[in-house]
Amino acid sequence: MASRLSFGLGRPGPARSNPATRRSPASPDPSSRLDPASTQSTPQGSGTATPDSHSAIDTLSEQDEGTLTPSSKQTTPTTSPNSFVRVPSESNRKVGEPRLVTVHRPGVEVGVTLCGGNLRGVYIESLDEDSPARGPNGLLPGDLILEYNLLNMKNKTAEEVYVEMLKPAETVTLKVQHRPDDFNTIKDAPGDGFYIRALYDRVGEAEGDLSFKKDDILYVDESLPKGSFGTWMAWQLDENAQQIQRGQIPSKYMMDQEFYRRHSVTEMKEDSSKTLSAAARRSFFRRKQKHKRSSSKDSKEMVALDTISTDSIPFLDDCVSLAYQRVQKVDCTSLRPVLVLGPLSDPVKEMLVKESPGKFCRCLLEVMKASQQAIERGVKDCLFIDYKRRSGHFDVTTVASIKEITDKGCHCLLDIAPHAIERLHSVHIYPIVVFIRYKNAKQIKEQKDPIFLRDKISQKHSKEQFESAQKMEQEYSKFFTGIVQGGNLPYICTQITTIVDQEQSKVLWTPLGSP
Repeated sequence: MASRLSFGLGRPGPARSNPATRRSPASPDPSSRLDPASTQSTPQGSGTATPDSHSAIDTLSEQDEGTLTPSSKQTTPTTSPNSFVRVPSESNRKVGEPRLVTVHRPGVEVGVTLCGGNLRGVYIESLDEDSPARGPNGLLPGDLILEYNLLNMKNKTAEEVYVEMLKPAETVTLKVQHRPDDFNTIKDAPGDGFYIRALYDRVGEAEGDLSFKKDDILYVDESLPKGSFGTWMAWQLDENAQQIQRGQIPSKYMMDQEFYRRHSVTEMKEDSSKTLSAAARRSFFRRKQKHKRSSSKDSKEMVALDTISTDSIPFLDDCVSLAYQRVQKVDCTSLRPVLVLGPLSDPVKEMLVKESPGKFCRCLLEVMKASQQAIERGVKDCLFIDYKRRSGHFDVTTVASIKEITDKGCHCLLDIAPHAIERLHSVHIYPIVVFIRYKNAKQIKEQKDPIFLRDKISQKHSKEQFESAQKMEQEYSKFFTGIVQGGNLPYICTQITTIVDQEQSKVLWTPLGSP
């Protein structure tokens, strides 16, 4: 998909075409599905989860220094069963040597048309006749952009490259590689594809807008549709990662701009080094407004773009988006462990094991007589998940003990603190975390059970459990898979069992870049 990019500082001259144009493919079949899960193998019954290669969005692999080629081991999610791209074999492909191109652009415009995206790389599709990037040592149609001002462009979306090239600079250096065969193969196909988790609710206001709720998973297949900066085209997915509906959503840059304007405008302005200068952005967007078409569809898109306040677009490379979280799909090879948190969690776990011995099994703590330093070394080496100091020894939860239970086909009931959840993630173990929430300390004190709560709960103990639970929810709610409202033990166990069954059958999504 092509995206026209034009830079400049207001050189007089004839009017140019829209600086960002992009050919739109036919809309994918709404009934189409994402590709099947990766077949990457892991030890069966290990209790681990394998990140799906689809969501890693790493379809470019380095075959030799400076050479990027599509990996033969990965299949990229597509928006249509007919949109697979056949890439010529390595032996028949025309590939040039990587080269550096320096472009001087003081007081002049550089008109380039981009195509591709994070799935197969971003390419130069065409250049204006008077572009300073032309020439014997300049850019060529079919050049794959490897680096831009020393920034690696591998796995960058079309929008990310677009944004990077908007940053003002009198001289820019591009590392490119001429790949005409690959270029001709992908230039008319959708070039982007990545999964995101929505961090806010949205109700579509116009025709074609996509509505979604917080925590919904979306698959973005165009990050710069028809050259419209500020919008993405995305699919809403169901619990099985199947496509439901496709529509337009605000892009990360659009939403982050709005959030930062509302909550931290002052902080944004303090770091001017990471933000485009107001003059440069106004110059760019004035050109877009000047050359926008009057046809109804294009005009509406450009009018929507003109509503963006360009003086506060946050180009913060390291900031955490407040609107979307990039995620990846992982395949669980065995039953996921279960961590029950909150008041009365110990008697609840005892009842789960007693009532469903073939379904749940408590993780046995290993007694170790060792130094504190040795135990902490085991945690650092990802052998131990958590430990408790006892008189003369440590009770340790080990990775091996968790896998031993999952190898038996049971859900391992963990006995760890919530801060150890990230240690589990570091070894690709993703527990189902259920939090028990009681209304008040009195409700906890009133609970009775002849088998699992033989001793009456004191007022002091119930108050301590309630206050501890409130603090735990405040600090660790981001890890909670489900919340059960407090009540008698049988009710709580029934709700936990239901949540575990539902979560085990769902597709598992984890933040992209996490272990």
